[in-house]
Amino acid sequence: MNLAVQSDEELLAGYAAILSRLKELIKEDLMVLITDKTHILYFYPGYKLNASNMQLVGLELPADDDLGRCVRTGESNTELRPKEAFGVPFLAMTAPIHNSRGEIIGCVSIGRSMEKEANLEEASQSLAASLQEVNAGLQEIASGSQILSSKINSVVQSANDSAVKIKEVNQVIRAIADVSAHSNLLGLNAAIEAARAGEQGKGFAVVAEEMRTLARQSKDSAKMVTEILTQMKDSIESIIWEVDQIGGIAGNQAASTQEITAALEEISENSQTLVEHAKIKIENR
Repeated sequence: MNLAVQSDEELLAGYAAILSRLKELIKEDLMVLITDKTHILYFYPGYKLNASNMQLVGLELPADDDLGRCVRTGESNTELRPKEAFGVPFLAMTAPIHNSRGEIIGCVSIGRSMEKEANLEEASQSLAASLQEVNAGLQEIASGSQILSSKINSVVQSANDSAVKIKEVNQVIRAIADVSAHSNLLGLNAAIEAARAGEQGKGFAVVAEEMRTLARQSKDSAKMVTEILTQMKDSIESIIWEVDQIGGIAGNQAASTQEITAALEEISENSQTLVEHAKIKIENR
């Protein structure tokens, strides 16, 4: 049939015949609504975009909505609609229908489901928020690791200082041991001289014996202290080694955490870019 001689009703019916199968043709969740200049003539629901609880066909076009303005002014319009209207968010695209004489005889409105895009945006925002939380936690761990490493270094320094003090004490003990040895030698010499003096040297012999006794006690005490200090030195060296190992682990942990933090920051930035891209894509449809 020649379109030039089609009536307005036939032309609108032709639009309806084609657009009624649009969702199957392009495999999208679409709903289609076709009007004449005063009423809604056809409505084809989408898969989820469905107004089954609403009787749309036959409704008069409100003058203040997209359909009314479209048939009145001939202006096309694209607008993102919330999910409250049809259960899922959708992009409403409205355009006038002209006859062969260029007159507006109605309009067509196609609603495309934006559920996937909305879910993508929501998931991306949730991912970005989760990554920010993880990033904040890792930064706190990294900061704690650095503080721990600093504290460990302080402990190592204190242990090294203690080891130095032990060496100094050992020098004092060696000096005491030398005094003890000399005292013992002097006591022995005094005892020999007292024996030579006979009866007159008995009192001196008692003093000499006491000196030798004190010398032996000093020697034994110095030996005991030396053994204790040696054990302390060994323990401190072991502590230094263990703490040094912990310090290395803490340092590696801080470095690894910083690397993870940097990677998460990059992922977070990419997620944010994805969110912005999804928003732009939705808005531009």
